[in-house]
Amino acid sequence: MKRLRSKFIVMFVLLTFVPACAIAWLAKNLLDKALAIGMQTESVAGLNAALQAVQQLTQQERAQLAREMQHISVSAQQDIAPALKVMDKTHRIVLFDSAGSVLQFWPDSAQQDLPRLPAMQLMPGSLIDAGSDSLAIRLAIALPQQSILVGERPVPAELRQQTAAILQAAQFYNIIDLEKAHLQRSLLLAFLAIYAPVLLLSVGLGWYLARRITAPLQDLEEGARRIAQGDWQHRVPIRSQDEIGAVGSAFNTMVDDLRRQQEQVIALEKMAAWREIARVLAHEIKNPLTPIQLMAQQMVDEYRGTDENYHATLRESSSIINDEIEKLRRLVREFSDFARMPELHPAPAQLNELVAEITRLYPQRAVKTELDHNLPIVTFDWEALRRVLLNLIENALQSSPQAEVIISTRRDQNHVEISVEDTGAGISPENLSRIFEPYFSTKKSGMGLGLAIVKRIVEEHGGKIEVTSTPGKGTRFQLNLSRG
Repeated sequence: MKRLRSKFIVMFVLLTFVPACAIAWLAKNLLDKALAIGMQTESVAGLNAALQAVQQLTQQERAQLAREMQHISVSAQQDIAPALKVMDKTHRIVLFDSAGSVLQFWPDSAQQDLPRLPAMQLMPGSLIDAGSDSLAIRLAIALPQQSILVGERPVPAELRQQTAAILQAAQFYNIIDLEKAHLQRSLLLAFLAIYAPVLLLSVGLGWYLARRITAPLQDLEEGARRIAQGDWQHRVPIRSQDEIGAVGSAFNTMVDDLRRQQEQVIALEKMAAWREIARVLAHEIKNPLTPIQLMAQQMVDEYRGTDENYHATLRESSSIINDEIEKLRRLVREFSDFARMPELHPAPAQLNELVAEITRLYPQRAVKTELDHNLPIVTFDWEALRRVLLNLIENALQSSPQAEVIISTRRDQNHVEISVEDTGAGISPENLSRIFEPYFSTKKSGMGLGLAIVKRIVEEHGGKIEVTSTPGKGTRFQLNLSRG
């Protein structure tokens, strides 16, 4: 059974693992495709083009500011004020001296958050970045008078928004590129975390179901082995009421049927053997009886002597011989009846009438009746069943002279029941199982064939006979005959 259990467990593992692998492959494929959509060449090229466009616009703004700063630097050699007036009002210009103090700024309203002088050394006429950021472009230029001019040009709001969006997209792209392997590992770990308990549960469920199925099969295997060894009392345990339990119940029923059939076969074999013995004994005993009886009578008739004592002894011996011969003849008849039962002649009749006829034969004895007056007509051999009831009544009366005998009839759904019950001494348990065996008897007289003949007559009627007895309280024989 271990191989069968292993097959069950492997089957459940495969039923769990194969779909899990398919789902894992599908999830990984979807993840790879999702990442590929975001990182495909066209997307990267578009993002790079957008960055270049933004950079070009920023450079244009920077170049425009540089031209204006250079124009102011040239004009400052004569007078800086006219040059400042033509500046765009969105620009801010601050003039610092060499010590970093503010000399002049434009426009006049822009007094807060003025551009600061960067800590740097400038050559006259050189133009450098002065702390540009995403909000503004700042450039610084050294003037001939050892002053420094710092100009600030705000980055247009639309350009700032476009730059922020493009930078955010670029940042997202870089994160995906860096986290791609991490995402795949996370997916694998999540898959394992979810399916590991499912796999363990599948193995446990497979083991449980395999044991649930194989345990009854193992019981059946053990039962078949025990029955094969001759243990007809063994029965397989019924663990459930489902189909598996039904198989166990069917096995037990089969064993019961086989045991009964075996007992019937053994009983028939014994009965056949005993009948053959009875036939041989009847033949061997019957043949010399008549010559012995004739010789004994001839001895009495041929005596011509005058000795009366001897003559009386002859007559007494002849009488004893005749009595014993009659006993032997009765024994031969019993042997003959047992060896070759008369052919049955069943006919429809009323069992209550048969019981009434039998009870009239015992007017002085305590034979009572409890009859079902709605008893149906039954087909049976009147004389054969009469012999059965008489045998049972005689056995009951012989068991105890004070015994009371009750004959009862009752109808059932498929058969009628006749019972003969007495209040005698009862039968001991060790003898109860053998009372139907030929030549078994607890009485001093008789050959023990009566109940064997009773059982055979009942069985030839298609019925069965059962006996129950309690020592000291009495015995009950129950005959069940078919209503057909």
